[in-house]
Amino acid sequence: MGSATVSGRPAPIRPTEAGSTALRIQHRLTLTIVVVATISTLLAAVFLHVSVGRRVTAQMIERLHQEVLLARILLAEETDLEAVADRLADRIGSSLGLRMTIVAADGTVLGDSELNGIALRNVENHAGRPEIIAALRDGSGSSIRLSNTVGERLIYVAARIDPGTPERGVVRLAVALTAVRGAQEAIRLPILTAALLSIAAAALLGHFAAGRHAGRLRLLSRAASEIATGRAQARAAIAGRDEVSELGLALNRMAENLEQRLTLLSQERHRLRTLLDGMVEGVLLTDVDGRILLANGAFQRIFDARPPVEGRRPLETARIPALQDAIAAALRAGQPISREISLGGGADKVIRASLAAIVDDGVLRGVVGVFHDVTELKRLEQVRKEFVANVSHELRTPLTAIKGYAETLRHGALRNPKQAEEFVEIIDRHADRLKTLIEELLDLSAIEHGKVRPEIEPLRIDEVVQQAVGVVRTLADEKKQTIEVDIPAGTPEVLADRQRLPQVLINLLDNAVKFTPAGGRIGVSARRHDRALALSVRDTGIGIAQSELARIFERFYRVDASRDRRVGGTGLGLAIAKHLVQAMGGTIEVASSMGEGTTFTVLLPLA
Repeated sequence: MGSATVSGRPAPIRPTEAGSTALRIQHRLTLTIVVVATISTLLAAVFLHVSVGRRVTAQMIERLHQEVLLARILLAEETDLEAVADRLADRIGSSLGLRMTIVAADGTVLGDSELNGIALRNVENHAGRPEIIAALRDGSGSSIRLSNTVGERLIYVAARIDPGTPERGVVRLAVALTAVRGAQEAIRLPILTAALLSIAAAALLGHFAAGRHAGRLRLLSRAASEIATGRAQARAAIAGRDEVSELGLALNRMAENLEQRLTLLSQERHRLRTLLDGMVEGVLLTDVDGRILLANGAFQRIFDARPPVEGRRPLETARIPALQDAIAAALRAGQPISREISLGGGADKVIRASLAAIVDDGVLRGVVGVFHDVTELKRLEQVRKEFVANVSHELRTPLTAIKGYAETLRHGALRNPKQAEEFVEIIDRHADRLKTLIEELLDLSAIEHGKVRPEIEPLRIDEVVQQAVGVVRTLADEKKQTIEVDIPAGTPEVLADRQRLPQVLINLLDNAVKFTPAGGRIGVSARRHDRALALSVRDTGIGIAQSELARIFERFYRVDASRDRRVGGTGLGLAIAKHLVQAMGGTIEVASSMGEGTTFTVLLPLA
């Protein structure tokens, strides 16, 4: 059962191809049987034809032996055989219907039923004839040969005239082989008819026998075709214990092994797909032309690739030229490379790509790439740099002031009591600022590292609000600001820390007072929000730009650094507030519009 070849791989046998293949096998088997039957029949006919000839020849030789014995008896009675030899040969030969020859002991032909007169006298000596030599030596002899006298093949049988002595000569009878040919011709037609009937019977029976085996092969072909097209559970029907059955058993064993291997392969592929889809990193596999063979879900999410991705180039799915360039560079380099790909846009995502060419037996097969979203790492790195710069600046400012005024005092300002007192107050104020900054840094570090564990308990939110408002009331009154509190009666209690929640609220109110112009309004309200309580602090201050909102809770981040330092902020209050709220199981949000004010909302779980 042959199969076509496409791109170096055997193509699956289609059912129609399998049926035509089995039909050709049936024809070939039938033709083989007919050829064998024809050859066998012809050999049998030839053997029979030869056997008939040999049998008729043997019968004729036996008859001639009997006839020559009778002729010898008649000749033995003659005393002067040489005188009457020709006449006796003519008479006995005519009576027997055979050619009769009387030969003297020296080979001279004394008489012949076919020759007379001059012809008889001129006939050659017969002493060298095989049958004459045998008769003179052994008493009788025979041979089949071409007669030089009559020019055709004859059967010769000779015997001594006197069995006791060869001196009286030999009598010989001969008959032509035309009788043998007649017998063979008579049987030739029946033999030919029998041969044709045998061949026809062999063809008919062979066709049916070949059809049976071809039918079984056809079933095997269909089963093989189904297996080749992916139905590994297909099985061939088995009947009997011949070679075709053994082939079917082998095919079924192959199908079972293939099904097991396909199952294992499917499981491994599923595990690999699950593993790849579960990865945070994007994974990409391409062929040597740069077309995608495999891409996990993380790759599609990172690059916002449009499915389907398999079989397409990265540029066709992700529309990112830098990605296509990186893959092309990896194919050219033939060794691992690393690139950073900036996706741009509002998110300004940065992707680190690690790519390596796949080389198998010295042949480049494609590229495998792993992609890490390092946007957050880049942001944290930037935050770290800004933190180091900010904390250095925040520490350097009071230390510089302290050192400057201390040197001024040491170089003579102490002799001026009024100036000395002013400088000492400045030094004390900067020392307090430095102390506050360090305490807030230590407090923030302790909160981030989990060293501060809030003691959660049910709290009445109106008491916490009144406590925080009382702390900032004096600063608000100095700026003629109005603080409005809206806590409805029956507001449920929240789960929070009795010391930390007022600290959060004080930080939010302190910022509101600092960044709200004189005569502005500050509001504190509480409302139930699903299973939490929303505590809001809003002001009518300068507001925060939308581009700044995402970074407002970072350490030392200031929307307006110069203004923030003038009002005395450290830049750590909102960062501390965020971490404290999270430690108490809540969240904090901010909403703002430039020139219209800012609203901070703290969501805390209900008691």
